[in-house]
Amino acid sequence: MAVNPIKSKLKEGKCVYGSWIRIPSPIIVEALGNVGFDFLHVDMEHSSIDLQMLDYMVLAGYRYNIPLAVRTATQNPADLYRIMDIGYSSFVLPRIESAEQCAHLLKGARYTPAGTRGLGGAVRANGWGEMPLEQHLAEAEDDTLMIIQIESEEGLKNLDAILEVPGIDVVYIGPLDLSQALGYPGQIDHPVVADTIASLIKTIRAKGIAVGIHAATTLQAQAWAEAGIQYFTVALDVSLLQSAARTVVGQLKDTQ
Repeated sequence: MAVNPIKSKLKEGKCVYGSWIRIPSPIIVEALGNVGFDFLHVDMEHSSIDLQMLDYMVLAGYRYNIPLAVRTATQNPADLYRIMDIGYSSFVLPRIESAEQCAHLLKGARYTPAGTRGLGGAVRANGWGEMPLEQHLAEAEDDTLMIIQIESEEGLKNLDAILEVPGIDVVYIGPLDLSQALGYPGQIDHPVVADTIASLIKTIRAKGIAVGIHAATTLQAQAWAEAGIQYFTVALDVSLLQSAARTVVGQLKDTQ
């Protein structure tokens, strides 16, 4: 039976590390999928990546056996199972602000009786119909990884109720949006923001749910790991490309 490797590592108490993809190309998935990341986030919320490109990118993920999670741009459960049919099993759901909204979305990623995901006949997710139905249903449940984002004042206010929704694997903190919601935009290290993150970690972990966050640096990731966070994204494809280019240009100009 298929088991999502990220779910397994989190349950074992391990930390996992990934990066963001906003460049719409399967080549980026191949390039970053071959360097040692545990997973990659494909960002549909803040990029031009569309469903057709997702189709190509998931195949690139298969090439290096790198798990891919899609951050959606909509609040429509039907969009989740459409993406799942082409081979994705993990999602990052942004702007979660109520238990009702969260439950509505999570149901879209699971078959009955737990959810409302439609059976699509022959799709990539079931080997184009070659996989027995019972096996597909069992693997789909076991492989699905649902990551919700808490990044607003409303989400913070309703956090306790949200955490009672079944099916949440990771609560991912968006530090920039969180800092803005708290009145200190961009000030991740501000005491109010830092204290809020510490409180979130404690509350979420008490429910037996893993905590995720985007770290600006590897040192920041190490500090948050010590505080109890397990799921990390660091950098994104564009910034990694720019950083490497700046290094090369700087070395060239230093020699002149």
